[in-house]
Amino acid sequence: MDAPSALPPAPHEAPYVYAATDLRPRQTREIELCEAASHFDWKYAGAFALGFAGSVYLNIDYLKHTGETGLRLLGPGLVGFTWGGFLSGGYLSLPKCDPMWAYGAPPEGNIRAAWPIATAIAVIAGVTAPIMDYTFLGPVKLWWPVEERSARVFIGAGTGVLGALFPYILPPRTWAAAKEIERMRVQGTPGGAQVSYFVAF
Repeated sequence: MDAPSALPPAPHEAPYVYAATDLRPRQTREIELCEAASHFDWKYAGAFALGFAGSVYLNIDYLKHTGETGLRLLGPGLVGFTWGGFLSGGYLSLPKCDPMWAYGAPPEGNIRAAWPIATAIAVIAGVTAPIMDYTFLGPVKLWWPVEERSARVFIGAGTGVLGALFPYILPPRTWAAAKEIERMRVQGTPGGAQVSYFVAF
């Protein structure tokens, strides 16, 4: 006696298969994610804006006047990190979904990459972070050594790049929801995407 064949999955367990023209959110979870990604994340961008303002205030009112070189060099680090995070976080906080159009990778694979814009913003942050530090710092103390002044530039630039990359590690609500929608569309079948073939005789 032959073993009984496996039963097909129940309708509620069957994976959703997207058609080529499925541009708008379809599933309940996808609709919820699109709603979260369709509004600017003011809290995330505002937190970095407040952090930048706070680091500038701390830099010019306290760290600039301290006698310890190490403490003074915390200033450009804080300013650079929060400035880079504000630039990159502000971009990632922009709306990333629309109820009529939710981008997802096509079945043959994603042809868009996030690293070019991430690299561009990181470079901009690295270049402008020392400028922001010196703009708000005002006249530097005459007794600061040249090595310290040079270090402020490199520390500000380096932390600006790190700050611009940080929102990709701890992303705002809009970016996280948009990436989850992409994952849902790629992993439409249990276990992820599948490739099959057949041979005709």
